[in-house]
Amino acid sequence: MFKYQHGFCIIRCQPFHIGHDRLIRKMMEECAYGTVLIGSAQESGTEKNPLPYFTRKKMIQNVWRKNEAYNRLRIIGIKDANNMPWNFHVLETIAKEQSDKPSPDIIYVGNESEYLFFKNDVPNVGVCSRTTQDFPFLSGNMVRDMIALKDARYKDFVHPENIELIQKSFYEDEKI
Repeated sequence: MFKYQHGFCIIRCQPFHIGHDRLIRKMMEECAYGTVLIGSAQESGTEKNPLPYFTRKKMIQNVWRKNEAYNRLRIIGIKDANNMPWNFHVLETIAKEQSDKPSPDIIYVGNESEYLFFKNDVPNVGVCSRTTQDFPFLSGNMVRDMIALKDARYKDFVHPENIELIQKSFYEDEKI
């Protein structure tokens, strides 16, 4: 039995790193269904968003496809909202993409301030820090910088299943 029916989180995955995975793991342990929204799905090829949506989705699938919870997990893209409030845009996207699932009853965030957009729409918040004592300075920016500098230490912050994809995406295609 799960504590919640439907949880969601919003992550950009530029690239997907172990902190993102920590957030998804918590969600899937506590929820019957989980939705990962990959933010800024319309952007790629920029310094902040070098990877296209489908590459980011593939990174999550590479890590999760062998997990028994994978059949309860949905991964969908969400474009930035310019013409409506963010909370409305997110919840409308989930409802449209997952009309067969109950409305979300919890959002998972890296810090509680990320919940403020949703406090009137989603009754629960699960805070799961993307950092730990082993990785106190984990961020997508940090990982991207290491990749750009060809600093092999980035491999400590991403799943081995994604190393080849990262090398192809960042080095062969010369994205950054």
